[in-house]
Amino acid sequence: MDIGKADFGTVIKFGNLEKFLQKFHAENKQIQEVVDSVDENGISLLEKSLISRKFDIANYLLDKKAKVNIVSKEGFNELHYIAANINFPGAVEVADRLVKMGVDLNVKDKKYSNSAIITLCLEVLKKRTEDGNEFIVSCLKKKPNVHDFNKAGYSLERLIKERGTDEMKKVLEVLS
Repeated sequence: MDIGKADFGTVIKFGNLEKFLQKFHAENKQIQEVVDSVDENGISLLEKSLISRKFDIANYLLDKKAKVNIVSKEGFNELHYIAANINFPGAVEVADRLVKMGVDLNVKDKKYSNSAIITLCLEVLKKRTEDGNEFIVSCLKKKPNVHDFNKAGYSLERLIKERGTDEMKKVLEVLS
């Protein structure tokens, strides 16, 4: 890949952390100059790294104080973007870090009106790993809105009652 012609988002998508850092050197820029930039769709570099499963770049950006709770034009935040990749190695750790940093679990996307926590639950419950299940339990302990409905008429409460683990259901009982 010719990093000289590619923008930072493209380097994230097709490169790696080394190429990403080379791009800064090639453009004689500091990370602070671009760490919080967003594209025409309102998607940040951090979100692009989550979409592309480049969790090393995501951690680098977070270490460099990248802003979180960036909401794209589609209504997605960082948790919506990592959800599709939550079952890949390293994703749960980054997602947990984002939650601990205060990324909003209740932000709803525009298309389905799914909150970030519902989107995460839907993906975690597809594969049901121990790490994923524990992550959802820790998210539930943050007391997200469990009664809000998406466009299909589902709430987080209903999703957990129908498909959640016993531990998820126990935490839900406390919230309901």
